[in-house]
Amino acid sequence: MNYEVKIEDVTIGSVANIKHKGSFKELNLIYERLEKWIENNNLKSNGTYHCRFDSGNEDLSGNDIFFELAIPVEKLDEYENSIKIIQTPERDVISALYKGPYFNLPSIHGILEDYARKNYLAPMDSPTEIYLNDPLKVKSNELLTEVQYTIFDFQVDNIPYVDLDSKIERKTIKKQKMAIMEHYGLIEDVFKVRVDLIKWAEKNDIKVDGLYFKHYPHPDGIHPRGMVFKVGIPVHDDFKEDNGIKIVEIPEHEVLSTIYKGPYVNIPNVHRMMVEYAFENDLELIDFPEEIYLNSIFDVSCDDLLTEVRMDVIDFNFDKNIQLEKEIERKTVKRHEIASIRQAGSFEKINKIKADLFNWVEKNNLKTSGPHFLRFLKHPRSLSPDNISYEIGVPLDSNVEDVIKVIDYTRHKILTIVHEGPISTIKDTHDFIKDYSIENEFIHLDLLINTFVDKIPENHEEEVLVNVGLPVKKI
Repeated sequence: MNYEVKIEDVTIGSVANIKHKGSFKELNLIYERLEKWIENNNLKSNGTYHCRFDSGNEDLSGNDIFFELAIPVEKLDEYENSIKIIQTPERDVISALYKGPYFNLPSIHGILEDYARKNYLAPMDSPTEIYLNDPLKVKSNELLTEVQYTIFDFQVDNIPYVDLDSKIERKTIKKQKMAIMEHYGLIEDVFKVRVDLIKWAEKNDIKVDGLYFKHYPHPDGIHPRGMVFKVGIPVHDDFKEDNGIKIVEIPEHEVLSTIYKGPYVNIPNVHRMMVEYAFENDLELIDFPEEIYLNSIFDVSCDDLLTEVRMDVIDFNFDKNIQLEKEIERKTVKRHEIASIRQAGSFEKINKIKADLFNWVEKNNLKTSGPHFLRFLKHPRSLSPDNISYEIGVPLDSNVEDVIKVIDYTRHKILTIVHEGPISTIKDTHDFIKDYSIENEFIHLDLLINTFVDKIPENHEEEVLVNVGLPVKKI
């Protein structure tokens, strides 16, 4: 088959989207559900539907295929449009139950953190506040709130110490602009992302004195392809966001810092040494560690690699006289699914966001399994009251597969070709465009998008006309 590959700039905008696992023959039924949902929500379709297939199941045989179907629509409410259903992994937490006004909650965080350090437990994530009753129905001194921190055991006696090239010290990092490449994937992918960022810097005549690296637990729980990490370099104010590059302003902040000379495999031990130093010096760690690679494995041996390790800190203080409703406990929170909205800013809109969240849950015939909560994406005590990053959510008590969502697709470039023939042979077209992208130095950004020009196929052997698109960026 002869293929003509084109590259296009595409802005899909908002789509009503549904994920489904089953037989490809069910596509018509899913499409009808989408159309009915759009009609019931008084929305208008404004484009051609498309389908995305899991690349591991492109033969489209069997009854266990994962695919997404989407129809372009006008936008929904500002917050309803941001709702996500995610699965949180099973995790160990320490938990405190407090009865009283919300303004005392920062001290409850402090009490939990103090408990953690005295019991050699290290927080793995920012805190979660679970609101067990309604401030509109009870007095402020009767409000019940559970505060949780995800933790892991941190035994100082087991730390394999390594020699540091400089002592651990506290210092101020000035405000700066950073060019960031973010990636969801395996730790093995870090090197390739670093190379991509260096190539971008060279193209823009940016001197690279060090590459910044930070990784996080995936915000949506355990991601099948690994973790979330960011690689960055400082840039001047006049740089704009580029394809795959975000320009972020990093505010002035306090860090613990040390220089380590040696192979990267020992850096986790440096992290643990710094956590111990923070505990001993009454400092509170408020973000995940950051590594700055000061030289390259291409230029020096592993033993001569220089890495600066930083951890954001603030002075540790809290009101020790506040009484808890019961003793702090350690427990395991089982894996479960939640509906949530992420927000950055003040708490002024929180009632409106919560109302949109619960309206969406009700509209989709879902059931909740507990009270709503806030999970802070950055530690609340490290930010001003007008710049809090948080996720408001509610746990779900039902199967949330096949929930219809409106999501936004941003502007991107795609490689496109036309598939004409049986749907069962579309894998050949997919393979061709993937091979073409590699040969022509493109990076895949997402799953293949299949837009059916004629009709939805009833089986694998029907002749169909499909525009196949692969979201990409140029290396």
